[in-house]
Amino acid sequence: MSTKYDNTDWSKCAQNYDVMSVVIDVTGNAQGNDGVSLPCKGCYVQTREDNFSAKMSIGRPATAVLGVELAPSNRSTQPLWVPVSDVAQLYFYSELLWGTIDIMPMFG
Repeated sequence: MSTKYDNTDWSKCAQNYDVMSVVIDVTGNAQGNDGVSLPCKGCYVQTREDNFSAKMSIGRPATAVLGVELAPSNRSTQPLWVPVSDVAQLYFYSELLWGTIDIMPMFG
């Protein structure tokens, strides 16, 4: 079975190979690990839905004009590697409410 994380080094993934998800709330915003500190070596980030795009910012809230565009997920889209030291440093924004963003933190 093929997944969007096929080329990931599983030996350094979260326990049980967990992918945490954040959901864009009614304000249009979300934060990695709901703002709770979770130290890591970096994260793979990708939107879950095919027709959903979002902005991502590191260390400050993303807005309609501030942040890197995350491409809609599909079979040809690779997750974006983000070299951060804490999952809570990731901020997301989208005009499409309730969209889901998958985050796979890497440890060790």
